[in-house]
Amino acid sequence: MRPDDKVILPLVLPPLLLVAAAVLCGAAVRIVPPGQVFENPAAYLAVHSGLELVSIAVSLMVFSLGWAVRHSDRSQRNLILGLAAMSASAIDIFHTLSYAGMPDLITPSGPEKAINLWLLGRLAMAAGLLLAILTSEHKLSGMNRRAWLGAVGVLTAGLIVVGVAHPDWFPRTFIPGSGLTPFKIVAEYVLSAAYTGAASLLYLRYRRTGDRNELKLAAAAWILALAGVLLTLYGDVGDFFNLAGHVGKALAYLLIYSALFVSGIKAPYAALAKEQALLRTLMDSVPDLIFFKDSQSRYLGYNRAFATYCGKPESEMIGKSDHEFAPAEVAEFYRAKDRDAMAAGRPSTNEEWIDYPDGRHVLLETVKAPIYDAKGSLLGMVGVSRDITDRKSAEESLRRAHYDLEMVTAVAAHDLQEPARTIVSFLQLLQLRYGDKLGEDAAQYIAYAIDGAHRMRDQLAGLLEYTMIDRGSATFPPTDTEAVLIDALDALKPKIDETKAVVSHGALPVVNADPGQIRVLFQHLIANAIKFHHEGRKPDISVTAARSDGAWEFSIADNGIGIDEAYWDKIFVVFQRLHSLQRYEGTGIGLAICRKIVERHGGRIRVVSAPDQGSTFTFTLPDRA
Repeated sequence: MRPDDKVILPLVLPPLLLVAAAVLCGAAVRIVPPGQVFENPAAYLAVHSGLELVSIAVSLMVFSLGWAVRHSDRSQRNLILGLAAMSASAIDIFHTLSYAGMPDLITPSGPEKAINLWLLGRLAMAAGLLLAILTSEHKLSGMNRRAWLGAVGVLTAGLIVVGVAHPDWFPRTFIPGSGLTPFKIVAEYVLSAAYTGAASLLYLRYRRTGDRNELKLAAAAWILALAGVLLTLYGDVGDFFNLAGHVGKALAYLLIYSALFVSGIKAPYAALAKEQALLRTLMDSVPDLIFFKDSQSRYLGYNRAFATYCGKPESEMIGKSDHEFAPAEVAEFYRAKDRDAMAAGRPSTNEEWIDYPDGRHVLLETVKAPIYDAKGSLLGMVGVSRDITDRKSAEESLRRAHYDLEMVTAVAAHDLQEPARTIVSFLQLLQLRYGDKLGEDAAQYIAYAIDGAHRMRDQLAGLLEYTMIDRGSATFPPTDTEAVLIDALDALKPKIDETKAVVSHGALPVVNADPGQIRVLFQHLIANAIKFHHEGRKPDISVTAARSDGAWEFSIADNGIGIDEAYWDKIFVVFQRLHSLQRYEGTGIGLAICRKIVERHGGRIRVVSAPDQGSTFTFTLPDRA
């Protein structure tokens, strides 16, 4: 089937079926005129009233359902159909009370007065169906919904007043002895055309979505269209076609209610049940303990892992507290943590040791978070507990191993400095006493050995400095970084004077930091900027600071030789050098020390550079002053 056919066929099928039904009914009338089902209007009155009461009751049910689900209805279809049903039911009440044989209501009851109100009721439902289709994508606010309700109520009241008090304002619709007037017949055909159009659009939706509720609404609209055609064929109020039209109307309203009940009530509950099943499967497949409690710390539910811990199935603990399975002091501890989480209004975390029924003693990391409804009222809390026993054990082992390694490194770096100094001293003594006797080559070898010993001693000193960074106090005092920078520049004055470097700085902040380590950080970065200066220009170094995302970002920019991007990360690794010792002296530890100092303070350090264009080292310090 071509794409156009998928659209055209659903649109033309309802009108074709209606035309076919109308032709069959017309032919049947000509061949076999419809008989009188009821001898006179009085005999038909009770049946008519019963059918209309069914339609009215169903219409009110449609309105009640549409209004009840107005907040959860993604489209406004149910609400619009409900408002249309409310209008139609109100008009149908007065249509029933105005039927021939009923007591007079303001004006005499009779066929024309009842027909006028009948047409108004059918118009209300036709308008509702078309509006529900054409405006389903427009979501109404609460105020707009109430405004619509008021507007529909006022309009309906006006139509009823006109229909009941001024039936003479309407064109003639029925002439006793002659039957229906052309106006009545044309009005029914126009309304049937509207219903048929609604049926076509709804059937097209059904073909596209497969939603059987759309098919029910399409069938209801088509039946209402057919009922209008049937109501153009009767010659007396008591004949078969009049009865069939009223039965069709009641049947169509039942279909509308069925569609709205499924889409407004059954479908959301089915979707909720599906989500609950999905959530239950997900919760039970997670090894963590997951539980829900109300505001009084009574259990609302938990997963399979939690049931294993408490030793009770979920069904036995609903509505009960921790006192049902835990010792009193443990239960009170849980209750206190529940209160803290709900009072804080945000997730809270704590660690707790628990004992399983099988004797396991495990450490849990528990996150508890409050749960609120759409209006912000506290409903309770959700908790998730994870077994971190192995992780904590591994972290402790790693911490001890790291501490031991640092201790060994620090001790080795400290203790090896003395042998290094001894080597240097004896080599220098050997050079002094026997240098002129050993020959030129031997003197050069001794010089190489002395240089190597000096480098080893410097590297050991740098390594010791690196390992001692984390040994400082865990709390940082307020530190004036500008004063610290000035101290660092004083220590670097000989190098600055030697290279004629220009070091400038802006206003620097006060932050919580270790002043000694910040001074070392400034010294290493500025010393590097001086050491790696460009031979063709005088070193120009600037130090600035600016606020950035709750931290202070310090930048040290120079106009030196620069660094290729491939080495931006490598230079912060211990003993990593980019140049030979013959060209630039150093231990290869300075920038590693800088990174460790910055990370100890909770910041990060990076470099942006280009060869021959200079470098900018940037590091952050949290703004905790």
